[in-house]
Amino acid sequence: MTNKQIIYAVALGLLGCSLPLNAQKLYTLDECQALAVENSAKVKNSRFDVEAAEQTSKEAFTNYFPNISATGAIFKASESMAQMDMALPVPGVPPISMEMLKSGKMAGVTLLQPVFMGGHIVNGNKLAHIGEQVSQYQLALTEYQVEASVSQYFWQIVALKEKLRTLATLETQLDTLHRDVVASVDAGVTTRNDLLRVELQQQNIAANRLKVENGLSVTRMLLCQLIGVDKSDFDIAFDNFPPVVSPLDYYIDPETGLDNRAESKLLDKSVEAAKLQLRMKRGENLPSVSVGAGYLYHDLLEKDTDFGVVFASVSVPITSWWGGSHAIKREKIKKMQTENTRQDSREMMLVEIEAKWNDLQEAYQQVLLAQKSIESATENLRLNNDYYKAGTVALSDLLDAQSLMQQSHDQYAEACTSYQQKQVAYMQATGR
Repeated sequence: MTNKQIIYAVALGLLGCSLPLNAQKLYTLDECQALAVENSAKVKNSRFDVEAAEQTSKEAFTNYFPNISATGAIFKASESMAQMDMALPVPGVPPISMEMLKSGKMAGVTLLQPVFMGGHIVNGNKLAHIGEQVSQYQLALTEYQVEASVSQYFWQIVALKEKLRTLATLETQLDTLHRDVVASVDAGVTTRNDLLRVELQQQNIAANRLKVENGLSVTRMLLCQLIGVDKSDFDIAFDNFPPVVSPLDYYIDPETGLDNRAESKLLDKSVEAAKLQLRMKRGENLPSVSVGAGYLYHDLLEKDTDFGVVFASVSVPITSWWGGSHAIKREKIKKMQTENTRQDSREMMLVEIEAKWNDLQEAYQQVLLAQKSIESATENLRLNNDYYKAGTVALSDLLDAQSLMQQSHDQYAEACTSYQQKQVAYMQATGR
């Protein structure tokens, strides 16, 4: 093998080794949102809340089952606990001394089945089921919030990347213009002042690039932290903004959107819970009925004895009504407060839906205006470029046209980003 072949083989090997290290995985918006939902600490904690609520519901259901308990005891006293002298009806015969319960043992098993506990068990199970539903709605709400944050960072990165593209185009144009002006200065056709203007514009573009790159780096780090990936192995999969469709394609009746929202469902559940709390407070002042059975054994008189027993118990609270009536009134007040809070919150959410819809329509109009601005700025730059080459306009006019071109593209990127974010906000406000 010749030296040239060896060098070629080594170069190929080094290139092959370096490619995986520099490769970055591209993530779409859906993939970023899926990773965020999977890795977010908030979502994980919400899932734990759902599991805890399920266990609470299962725990409440066990209150329907009978309560079984077993007891046992054994004792030995220093003296008999029962002592007596029994007089005999025989003249001249002294009393007989008797001692009992110096030692013994006892054991028993009892079963107690609640029959009616003032609705405490039934309403307690309903409350636990509501808690389970609330935890599921909270999980859905947390996932919505995480996905919205991912969408916001994703489209911010898109806007910054678009600005970099615009800056790159302007840099290319300015480099060409710089060469032309240098040639004109060398030929004595124009003054050095025009060259300085071009160089100042190049420096301004370079400063803007630094700002955009720094903003892009920070936003990328925030998104990576949110979705749980390494920033060195991350980039978004994006070529161009998707076609901007009319907001009418996303419109939904505000009342329907309100009913779809997890927040609205949480408010409904809070009212249901308040009603059950009132029932449970009433139940605390109602009689409770239980039935039971037991098996008992004892050896207290040096004789094994065992027997079974069945029983029923009724507990009627009497003096608890003194404070219980006020407790019930307090729960009624809380229930009315909860109903008022739900009504007020629903009205505010309707206002929010209308505001999000107006924001989406405004963002759509901004995109249309930005598209027209790009068309006008592009034509203006083309004309000024031709006029400058023909010597009919000054260099400052051409530089101004390039600045307007940059502004129009930046405005378009910001308008498209804003539209995507407003679309996500409207979809979230209508529970979709």
